[in-house]
Order: sequence, then C-alpha cells, then structure tokens
Amino acid sequence: MIGYRRDIDGLRAVAVLPVVLFHADVRVFSGGFVGVDVFFVISGFLITTIIHREIEAGEFSILRFYERRARRILPALLLVIAVTLLAGYFLLMPADYAAAGRAGLAAALFVSNMLFWSETGYFSPGIYDQPLLHTWSLAIEEQFYIFFPPLMLAIAALRWRPALPIAVLTLLSLCLSGLTTEARPAMGYYLLPWRAWELGLGALVALLPLRSMGRVPREVMGLAGLVLIGAGVLGFDEATVFPGWAALMPVAGAAMIIAAGGKMNTICDRLLSVRPFVWTGLISYSLYLWHWPVIVFYQQIVFDRPDVLGCVLVVSLSFVLAWASWAWVEVPFRRRSSSPTVSAPRSGGPVRTLLVALAGITVVSLTALGVTAGGGLPSRLPAEAARLAAFSDGQHPRLRECTGRDDAWRAPGDPCLFGAKAEVAPTVALWGDSHAGALLPEVEAAARRSGRSLAYLARAGCLPVPETERLDGQTGRCAEYGSGALDYLLQSETIETVILVARYALASKGYMADYGLSERDWSPTRYADVTSGPWPEADRLERLMAKLDETVEQLRAAGRTVVIVYPIPEIGYKVPETLAKYSLQGRSTEPFGLPRDVFEERNAAVRAELDKIVARHDALKIVPSEVFCDEEMCHAMRDGTPLYYDDDHLSAAGAAFLGPAFDGLMAGRVVQTRGPERDALRRTP
Repeated sequence: MIGYRRDIDGLRAVAVLPVVLFHADVRVFSGGFVGVDVFFVISGFLITTIIHREIEAGEFSILRFYERRARRILPALLLVIAVTLLAGYFLLMPADYAAAGRAGLAAALFVSNMLFWSETGYFSPGIYDQPLLHTWSLAIEEQFYIFFPPLMLAIAALRWRPALPIAVLTLLSLCLSGLTTEARPAMGYYLLPWRAWELGLGALVALLPLRSMGRVPREVMGLAGLVLIGAGVLGFDEATVFPGWAALMPVAGAAMIIAAGGKMNTICDRLLSVRPFVWTGLISYSLYLWHWPVIVFYQQIVFDRPDVLGCVLVVSLSFVLAWASWAWVEVPFRRRSSSPTVSAPRSGGPVRTLLVALAGITVVSLTALGVTAGGGLPSRLPAEAARLAAFSDGQHPRLRECTGRDDAWRAPGDPCLFGAKAEVAPTVALWGDSHAGALLPEVEAAARRSGRSLAYLARAGCLPVPETERLDGQTGRCAEYGSGALDYLLQSETIETVILVARYALASKGYMADYGLSERDWSPTRYADVTSGPWPEADRLERLMAKLDETVEQLRAAGRTVVIVYPIPEIGYKVPETLAKYSLQGRSTEPFGLPRDVFEERNAAVRAELDKIVARHDALKIVPSEVFCDEEMCHAMRDGTPLYYDDDHLSAAGAAFLGPAFDGLMAGRVVQTRGPERDALRRTP
C-alpha cells in the first residue's frame, strides 16, 4: 500500500473546508466549490499509485480493488442516503421528497451526476431542495474507476509506459472541458468526460518521476500550489465559467502540492501536517457527505440561508456527524481491509464483501424507489398541507409537449393549437418563454369561450424575439426558434393578434438571487445577438428592449394586433411547498408573497421601457401586477389558493385571475375587466 502522507490528509482539509463554508453561505469563500476539484486530484493520485504499484508487482486484482472501494465508499454513503430519506419524510413536501427519492436511488447506483445533469434547466428546482445533490461528485469518481483499472491493465498488457496514454486522454478531456463548458455548462459540471482530466492529472503525478526534485523546487511548487487553490477559493464565484479552463488553477495547485510533498521537509508539508488539518482530512469524506443535507434541512425549517449563528450551527453539527460517522462507520468497515500486505486473499472474502455491499445498495435503492414511485408519499401530510403542496402540479398537461426545452424541439412553423375545434384556423397566437406556458391554461380557456383557435409558440428560456441566443444553461436554439416563430406569425394568413410573454427581468438582470431561496447560486443569464455577439452586461436592458421594439414594429407593420404581458411578479420562494410547510408548522399562510417595493425595484426600468414600446406602436398591454399586487405586497395566495406552481410561474388558478382580460381580448374590446384596483388590459393613456 502507499505510505501514509499526513500532508495529503491536510490537503483533504483544504479541499473540504471551503466547500462546507461556501455552502453555508460564508461569502468570502465564493469559490469554495473548487474543493471538489482538489478531491478529484487527490483521488486520482492515490488510486493510481496503488494500482500501478500492484500491477508492477503482478498482484493487482480487480475484485480486491472494488472490494476496497466498497468498504471505503459505501457504508457512510448508504447511511447518509438512508438518514436523508428518513429526515425528508418529516420535512420535505411530496414533489421534493420524490426528487430526493430519485436522487437517493441515483446516488446508490452512482449515477446521480447524470440525474442532476438531466434535470438542470429553466424549470429546475432550486438546489436547496436537493439534499443529495452533492453526491454527483462521488458518481464521477466511481464512474472513473469503472474504466480506469481495466485501462491500466490493458496498458500493462501492451507493455506500454502508462504515463503517455494517460497524458493523452487527460489532455483530450481538458480540451473538451475548456472548449465546451461555456456553451454546455451543465455537461461540463456534471459529466465524467468533462471532469476526467482532473483525476487524470492526479494520476500523472503518481506516474511521472517527480520524486527526485530538490528542496527549493519543492518549496516553490508547494507554496505556489496553495496560492493557486486559495486564489480559486477566494476569487471564483457563480459567474465563473467552471470547470473549463478556470479549473486549471485549483487542479494544478493540488497536483503541485502532491508532487512537491511527502518528505515532511517543506513549509507546505509542515502547514498541511498540523494536527487540526490532518484530523479534518481524516473525517473529510464523512464531512462532505453530511454537511449538505444538514444545510438543506436547516433551510427547510427556517426558510432562509444560514446567518452567522445558523452558520455556526450547521458547520458544528456537520463536524459532529462527520466524526461519529468516521469513528463508528468508516473506520470499522475499512479496518478489515487495512492489512499492509498486498498478497491475494482468498476470493471468498472479497466476494462476500461485494455481496453484502450489493445487498445494502439494493435495500437503499428499493426504499428510494418506493419514495419516488409513491410520488413523495403525500398521504403522510396533514390534509391542508397536502392540498397546498399539490398546487406544484398546476401546469398545463401538454406543457412539455408543446414548450420545447433543452434538446427537445417543437418547430415554430408547427405550433400546438388550442381552443376551439381543430378545423378552426388560429386567429390568436401566444408567443414567449415558460411564462407564456404558465398562462396557457387560461388563454386556451378564453379562446374556447370565444370560439377561437390559439397557436401556441414557446420555448423555455427563450425571448419572443428573433436572432437572439441564450448562452447559459441547456436552453439552446433560441435564435432559431425566435426567427422561425416571427416568420410564422408574419406569413400566417389567419393570425390577427399576437400575445407576447417573457420574463423580462430575467433577461435584463438575471435570476432573482437577492430575495428568497429559489434562485440562489444559479448561473448568470447571458444572451447574444447572432450578428453583433453577446450583450454587454451594462447594456442588457437596452439590447432587450431594442429587440422587442423591432419585433413589435414588424408585427404591427404586418397588421397584427400586439399585446404585451408585463412582468409577472416573481415570489422568490416555491409557493405551494412553502405554504404547505407554513401550514405544517402551524404558521399563518396569508399574507404571503413579494414585497411591492422589491417588485418595483426589480421591474421599474423594464416597465418604463415597455410603456414606450406600447405607446410607440399603439399596442395593448396586460399588467398582471395590477391584479396580484396591492400597495404592500404582490400576493402569492388568494382565498386559500396558491397563485403559482413554483416561485415565478403562475398556476392555472393564478392565471385564471387574468381570464377577464383575455376574454375581452378575444372579443376585440380594449378595456374588458378590472383587477382589484385597476384595469388589467388597457392601452397606454
């Protein structure tokens, strides 16, 4: 076995502490997520050292390798999954509990990175409803170790020196990550091909002859490595395109520290070998496993990120659980395989261990599957909490079919038709992003009531304008969709009225990260014009409104009536789930919503620019805030009914409050109804 290195346990502490503090909302550690990358390098180095040494000695056994991995990884992981599902039974709402069940199943099978990649996008839940989100990194490692030992054996069988082929594969993965992460950030973050180079660099440190370096190079490399990791921890944030080329900084830093260390004679060695660092490194795996569920469940109870006292509480509890897990779970299960000899044991030992591991995986997987299949077990909730939570399902049943998202595609020239019978040609079109989808139930109902047919054109995350691309997230082909939708509307012989709906504040300012929990830590939104390139950050509102003005002008020139739906208030919290938790805790569910001053601060500039466009082109406007907001608050609930199915999309019940406006629109009247205080649909005076 590899000789024990205290400095590597200290480096584990350097990796895990920024991750924990970053997740606990200690703002100075804005790039604390790079600790995971440091872990990848350490893991690649240690495992490669063991495999290479045993292959060279002719003693490597795939069976024994996976037995060691099972003893090292599974006991603590399965315990955390089980405890998380147990805690979720009491604290999570059905949708989130079902999601936790899916994550638990995926984590037990080491595919949670693929699950979270597939669920990342415009409709994704906030990360603080996902208590097993952090298991994605374990899935990356275990997937790597499915392919890496056979690769090393194949290289040995060919009598090649392993460093060169490993270096080539590492470089290919690095180039994939560096060249494509900006365009496909979710892939870059969650999937093995984009992350393999980080483990590969650790493997190269184990394979290359670096041990003969002198004292001075070791001193320089070790301290420079610490500086690189520290620069990433303190300098990166959610706006950093990551991993990509940026990950070279902490990954190279970790590799340099490992390469320079091990002789206990450098400053870096001595720093990392101090007792608190070594102790933290010893429990780092359990600390990583426990800290995120602790933080998530803390926020499920208090509905906010940890303040100073909350930070002390969650970090302290994470350390206590980590120490207990290390002492009573990790060490006892690993002790049986810690013999210094590498001679092959009887095959029955590893086989028995793997069978027991398989049994544990099966039990946890079946439990998680039961939670998922049961829809999050809504029957466990009191009746009122269950009723409120059920509003999270308040989407149109054909929403996903007709609102293309991610890699799904619904050609704009072939829109879904709603309303009257199919043989009635559409005279009204609803064009926009997912906020248009949220309004679809009521617009469709209004079309049916008036005997009209409605053409629905929407792509989640895409603005109702041509030649404008969305660069962040998995949403793509926005420019293609927008241009196609405009062509369809201009060329249609029957469309008379076009309703434009978009989340304009998202396009001009990004996610609402300064209020509520739903959109904390989401990647910044970025847009680009296909001809002039990315929108400069300072000019986002100007670029957005210029594109919208041009679109309205073209539609009006073609004789279309244009109706602009003004910003729908974003609440900042998942409305049904939060109200259900309020009810569960015996707290009043009304009033609940967004303070009016927060709404005005976020949307005032957008509304002013929309007013100019409406006036310039003699368009109509629907103003949802006049219906949902009073002087104090934009309400998320009315008469016991949640108005949203998440934090910013109206539910069918919420959209129904705009029904009179849409009825009047279908009937061709300018002013049709009044909200609680003002007209919901009117021309600009």
